[in-house]
Amino acid sequence: MRLSHVVLSVVAIAGCADATSPVRLVEPRSSSSLNAPGHLIIGSGHVEQAAGLREFTFHAIEQPDGSVSGSYKIVLANGLFFETDVTCMATDENTGWIAGTIRATNAAAVVVGSISTVFAIDNGDGVGSADVVSIATFNGAAGGDLAFCTNRPLVLPQLTVTDGNVQVR
Repeated sequence: MRLSHVVLSVVAIAGCADATSPVRLVEPRSSSSLNAPGHLIIGSGHVEQAAGLREFTFHAIEQPDGSVSGSYKIVLANGLFFETDVTCMATDENTGWIAGTIRATNAAAVVVGSISTVFAIDNGDGVGSADVVSIATFNGAAGGDLAFCTNRPLVLPQLTVTDGNVQVR
C-alpha cells in the first residue's frame, strides 16, 4: 500500500524581515533567485495529534549565491521518523513553505528519495501568538518540491505548536 501524504507534523519555514517584500522563491543552486541572500529559518518543538505528540526540528539557510541548504526531521511518539534535505523554500509575509528530498527514515511507509512538503506560520512570541504548522507530506513525485514552493498552497491541515518556537530572520 503506497501512502501519498503523512499524518505527521513538522515545521519548517522561510521568511524575510521585510513584510512589504514580494513573495520569495529560492531554488537550489540557482544564481537568479528572487530572495536576497542570508535568510535563516530555525525551529523545534511539539504538536499534538490524535496519536500523541510529534516532535519537529528544522533549519533552512539561504546561501549568498541564492541556493538553499538545511533539513527537517519528524519524530513520532512511537519512535518512527523521517529526515528531509531542503531543496526549496518560499515566503509571503509570516508564512513559509519548505520542501525537499527525504534522505532517511525508519518508517516502512516513507520512501527515501521521495519529496516531502510542509508550511508554517510564524505568529511571533508571547501570549496568544502560537505558531502554526501544517502536516508534512511524504512520497511526493520528483518536481513536487519546486511546484509546492512556487504555488504556496495552504490546503494542508494545520496544527498549533503547543511546545516550541519558530524563528524567521
